[in-house]
Amino acid sequence: MHSKTPVLTFAALLVAGMALAACDQDEQGRLLSYEKGTYLGEPDTPLTEEQVNELRHRAMQQAGS
Repeated sequence: MHSKTPVLTFAALLVAGMALAACDQDEQGRLLSYEKGTYLGEPDTPLTEEQVNELRHRAMQQAGS
């Protein structure tokens, strides 16, 4: 008769491995508290004048002007 110990050990190692894999480095330090209607994240960097002009040009092309 075979013992269930190797199967249980493998299952425990598999679960532990999946739990550790779920701890993605990109997810660390993210904002976990929220205030309704208030953005609490990092402020956006302002666009350069060249980026603004490019966006205006693209918008005009999409509008058919």
